[in-house]
Amino acid sequence: MRGASHPLHFAADLHRLPRRARASQPAFAMPDSSYQAMEQPTPPKKSVARKILTSLTFWIVVGMVIGIILGEFAPTFSDKAAPMKNLFLRTIQFIVFPLVFSSLVIGIADQKDMKQLGRLALKSIIYFEIVTTLALIIGLLSVNIIKPGNVGLTQGEDYDSSESTFTFDNWIEHLTPKTWGQMMGGEGSSELLQVLVAAILTGVSTAQLNDHHKNIILEFSRAVLQMMFKFVDIVIWTAPIGVCFAIAEAIGSNGLSALGSLAALVGTVYATIAVFIVVVFGSVCFMFKINPVEFIVAMKEPLIIAYTTATSEAALPKVFEALEQYGVSTHISGFVVPFGYSFNLDGSTLYLSLGAVFCAQAAGVDKSIGEQIVMVLMLMVSSKGVAGVRSASIIVLASTLDQFDIPSWPVALILGVDWIMDMMRTLTNVMGNCLASVVMAKLENEFRTEAWEREMRMLQGDLEAKVSTLEKLSVVSGVEEARR
Repeated sequence: MRGASHPLHFAADLHRLPRRARASQPAFAMPDSSYQAMEQPTPPKKSVARKILTSLTFWIVVGMVIGIILGEFAPTFSDKAAPMKNLFLRTIQFIVFPLVFSSLVIGIADQKDMKQLGRLALKSIIYFEIVTTLALIIGLLSVNIIKPGNVGLTQGEDYDSSESTFTFDNWIEHLTPKTWGQMMGGEGSSELLQVLVAAILTGVSTAQLNDHHKNIILEFSRAVLQMMFKFVDIVIWTAPIGVCFAIAEAIGSNGLSALGSLAALVGTVYATIAVFIVVVFGSVCFMFKINPVEFIVAMKEPLIIAYTTATSEAALPKVFEALEQYGVSTHISGFVVPFGYSFNLDGSTLYLSLGAVFCAQAAGVDKSIGEQIVMVLMLMVSSKGVAGVRSASIIVLASTLDQFDIPSWPVALILGVDWIMDMMRTLTNVMGNCLASVVMAKLENEFRTEAWEREMRMLQGDLEAKVSTLEKLSVVSGVEEARR
């Protein structure tokens, strides 16, 4: 009899027997192949209403709408909104240092081949420079064609950029921190450029240690990274409240009426960025066979957070999570995203080229194409420091105007509507870095690897995946109970 000589074969057909017949059969240990043939329990499907009500995206949009209403019809509320907005942003900023530092250390130190890391860095830099150059060129073309500055703006007071200590020399000195505390952010936000430099040096140094000490640092960094993700899971559900207060403060302080006289500028910025996303990002998706709709859907949460809070830091934790779920290796995202947050700011660089020529048009200063190109080249260098300095876009813009004998009073007018343009700039910056991570992952064959596909099949309850250990044990215990 087959069961006598091969008792394990009997269990493979056990699930096909009627319930009463099973009770009369002996229980045997069941091999892994038997579980693959078993039907997995189908999880209950959520209703559409429940999916919406449990969606973070939905509540962020609700928070934004409430913030607009409060800011416009209860402007005095903006004074009370500012502290609550800052509370949310500071909680997010608290995460940035350990998240970026640990992810970069892991991404660098865990590389088996340092040549591969150097190749990844070189590819990233080339990609960043190509895309940011296109952003500056598109901004320049747009502002010369549309001419949003020729709308008869009333001259105001010059923007005083001398109050800022931001210079290129200071930016170079600012790359390395004096202390760990300074790098972690003495004023509530981490200095991202300093974190980037320190993490790269730490990662390279760790890679040169012996295996024992290197593994200790790597395990510690992985534990910190996982802890930060758990922290994010808790904090991120306060995002709708933070968004509500951020929007209320922005509108309460500046008012929607401020958009009137500068509507041409705001419209030009939004239209130009939309063209940039469709043409440049669309071309990148086509070249590297990335489904743009699937990509945007996968990145929707970090993009919405970036737009509504107008800060890239608030979206950073969700960027890592969304990229991992989309199929990007953590080795790639852990290096490319922090690197890109300092050197791949497509939205900011596009805005700088557009804003500089807008100010010249508004002030009635005619600049030749040659002068505009030189100005663009200066902005390309200056924009690399945008990530590490507060209000740097305005500061860099004003300092560039001074060098080309353009009055800076239009910059002061821009400040009134800068908040709404900043939202679109930030969204573009985050989208650009997410896309860059996917591109680098594809170039390094680290996109949707076999390990990722196996994990996704198990998470989605694929019929070919094994059932959980708990379900296996319950089946065996049920058979044993039937035997008794």
